[in-house]
This record gives sequence, C-alpha cells and structure tokens, in this order.
Amino acid sequence: MIDAHHHLWDLSKVTYPWLESKGTTRFFGQPDPIRRNYLPEDYRLDHQCFITNSVHIQVGCTVEHNLRETQLIESYIDLGAPISGIVAAVDVRAKNLPQQIARQQCYPHVKGVRHMIGKSPEEDRLLPTFRAEEWLNGWQTISAQNLTFDLQLIQKQYSDVYQALTQVPDMKVVLCHFASPWDQSEIGFKQWRQAMRQFAQLPNCYIKLSGFSMFTHHFDLDKFLHYSLSAIDIFGSQRCMLGSNFPVDKLHMRFEQLNKAWLSLLNLLNEKQQQDITVKTAKRFYSLAN
Repeated sequence: MIDAHHHLWDLSKVTYPWLESKGTTRFFGQPDPIRRNYLPEDYRLDHQCFITNSVHIQVGCTVEHNLRETQLIESYIDLGAPISGIVAAVDVRAKNLPQQIARQQCYPHVKGVRHMIGKSPEEDRLLPTFRAEEWLNGWQTISAQNLTFDLQLIQKQYSDVYQALTQVPDMKVVLCHFASPWDQSEIGFKQWRQAMRQFAQLPNCYIKLSGFSMFTHHFDLDKFLHYSLSAIDIFGSQRCMLGSNFPVDKLHMRFEQLNKAWLSLLNLLNEKQQQDITVKTAKRFYSLAN
C-alpha cells in the first residue's frame, strides 16, 4: 500500500514554528504530544510495515528551511526509507517561484508542491483572503513544470478556488484531507458533496481520503466511511487515494485504528477500487517510479 500523505521531521535540523510553539492549540489539536523527532523508524514502528511505499508532504517549516526540508527527506531516501515522492514547500504567489521550483527539482524525488490556501474557519481569519489573480501565474508555472499541486482549503473558499482552477486545466491537483469538511452536520455534508461534484468536473482534480480526525479531534469510523464512499462515488476510485496524515493524526488515533478503518473501507469496495485507492491512483498522480 502507498501512504499518499504523511510527514517526517527532525527538530534539530529544520524549524517548524507551528510545532515548536508550546501550549498553542491549532486547528488540528494541541501539538505538544508530537513535539519530538518523527523519523523514518518512528513512522515504521507506527504502521508496523503495513505501508510499503509513501509520499512525503511538506509540513509547515519556516520559509527559509523549505529546501532544507526536501534535502532532509532525500537523505532518508538515500538511507533506504521507502519514500517514492516528495511534495515540497514553495510560495506559489512569490515572483521568484520559478527559481524556488528549480532549486526543489534538483532533488529527484520531488513530484509536486504544496502551499496551503486554507486551514480552518478560525485560523483563516488571520490569513490573506484567496484572490485568484495572486495564484494563477504560479499554478501555470507549476503545471508547465509537470509538477502536481496539493491543495488544502476550507468550505468558504470552494467556489472561488474552483473557478480559478478552471483556468489551469492541465495542472494536476489533489484536494487534501477530504477538502476539510469542518461542518459535518447533515446540511454541511450535503454542501460538501455538492462542492465535490463541482470539483470532480475538473478531470485533473483528485482527492485524498486522509486527515479526517483533524476535523472532529477524534476518529469516527462511521463518518469516515460515509465521506470516503461519497468521495469515491463522486470522483471515481481512479481519482481517490488514501493518506495517513501521520504523525499529525496521531494526536487523535493510533495507526492500528487507521489500518482497521482502511480495511473496513476496502471490504466495501470491489477489487479494482481497492487497487486504485491503495496504490494505483497515488502512483499515477505523482508519477511514482515504484
């Protein structure tokens, strides 16, 4: 199985402001329990060899360390970590984005980039409002370099971001963490489903079945299955992939729980769908060699 969304960090080598701010509660929870190095061996001990391959996603280091984070993950790969893809950190709105990308692409496992647009309704009050004109040139540059874009956003941004994405139809984009379904009421679910149907009209738009516990601060298996099956119905299994979001989701669940949830989902799918969401979609989206 390919874990299409996980993180590693070494606090002695890369600075992560969100993680190092003690006592601060963030949208995903209180990070104090995970404020320690999380290295390939820690990740392996958590998943107990359930994961055979993975994609590492940037995790909010200080901007000055964006390249250093990529270098760190490449060093783990050189030592044998079964990571086939890196999604690196860049500032999509910056004028020097082409130079940022060129430096990141010096590392052979960089397959895509991420720059968060939205995190939560509360935290996003402190972030700049999404304006398409500030992102389109960067997205076109990313697309021209055959890189993917990991998109994290929240509900109030759905419409504006969708309209912007229609102008970069060749860019491969994946919605992180079910597109952040903060409102899981019956009405909230219907609104989420309607928005996902719109995003699914974009042939190069995919979705990650990942990070679900961030929005409930506990793991609800029934809701996870409900949202997962809906996403697979809307996007098709060929555009859905599984991700652990560890160690962030470790705040609210054990990997054993996640394994059981994944297996519960797989038992509800046919063989083709199983192969898609566990391996084939991630491999195709990120152009993984193995």
